[in-house]
Amino acid sequence: MAEDRDAQWMQRLADGDQDVVAEIRDRYTSELVLFCQRMVYNEALAEDIVQEVMMKCLSPGGGQAPSGSLRGWLYRVARNRAIDEIRRMKPEVRLSAMQSSSRIWAAAVVPLDPTTTPAGKAVKEDRARRVQEVVEAMDDDLREVVILYFFQGLSRNEVAEAIGLTLSGTKARISRATRELRSKLRSLDDSSI
Repeated sequence: MAEDRDAQWMQRLADGDQDVVAEIRDRYTSELVLFCQRMVYNEALAEDIVQEVMMKCLSPGGGQAPSGSLRGWLYRVARNRAIDEIRRMKPEVRLSAMQSSSRIWAAAVVPLDPTTTPAGKAVKEDRARRVQEVVEAMDDDLREVVILYFFQGLSRNEVAEAIGLTLSGTKARISRATRELRSKLRSLDDSSI
């Protein structure tokens, strides 16, 4: 269903229909901002990146036509722009930003149940913190597939499109990232990874 809608939106974009731009922005802006926050550790910068991506991709003649899915294409452009920003950052900026990014990760890693006891909430928050630390410590190429596949919910095909790998290469990278996560999270008693 979503693929059909995206295909229709892409066709409308190709036909110059500017009414579709608002629909695409409404559908993808918030998830792209969250993805970029997880990549660059800065909410304001993530919003700027997504704004720039939307302007570039959705303006008439502003970007090259997507070769695959609309979602995968938008993620690819956002990923490339985020990587440009990461390269500009000094390593110490990234490390200090990681320490302030727990709010970005906690809800996505282990959703807090408001009916849970305070002790249960503390355990969940601790697990979320540990998962965040493990993900943050991964190499960038593995970290980005973890973010795209596990946290953003992209399909393997969309991840492949976003990072510019073949589907088999993407599956291998997701598998390698999963093995690394399992190995490092073994101390979590009921890890679902």
